[in-house]
Amino acid sequence: MAAAAELIAELGWGRVTTRTVAERAGLPHGAVSYHFRGKQELLIEATMFAFARAVPADEFAALPGVEDLIALISAEIADRDRIDPLLSRLMFEAMREAERDPALRERMAAMLTQYRELLIATVRAEQERGAVFAGAPAEAIATLLGAVGDGLLLHAMLDPGLDVPAALNALRALLAPRPPRPAG
Repeated sequence: MAAAAELIAELGWGRVTTRTVAERAGLPHGAVSYHFRGKQELLIEATMFAFARAVPADEFAALPGVEDLIALISAEIADRDRIDPLLSRLMFEAMREAERDPALRERMAAMLTQYRELLIATVRAEQERGAVFAGAPAEAIATLLGAVGDGLLLHAMLDPGLDVPAALNALRALLAPRPPRPAG
């Protein structure tokens, strides 16, 4: 799986072959062909495997609150040297391929849905205890949180001068509970 994911990132989706994956993994070509019905299945499985290892769902689910999610985003972006360029290239290749392959798009959408559901539960709990703005649905806030995290990571990769702490402070301000508006 790791060999296939690395090759997707290095060569691009279309240039990877089962033979190059077998060579990189130190396996006979027949072993790769035996376990997968073809190159596309292998590359999809390798992509999903790499993404699941990058941000394990159980670690994500263990975040007790929205502030912990923001701290995770901050930590990931703050140490730009930790941002795995292979994983970034794999993500871009997978997004491009997902435009052409409905099976990959469905798998990636299911993965995003799983993470978004974890965020929804966290946001809803935070809204119930009064720690997060309750004037918007938890589902919408969770979607925005996911998009903000992904977007900030992308911007930080492309612009080393980006003031990520200021952006995250603005996010905190937007998420802060507000006093109820007076009636009338």
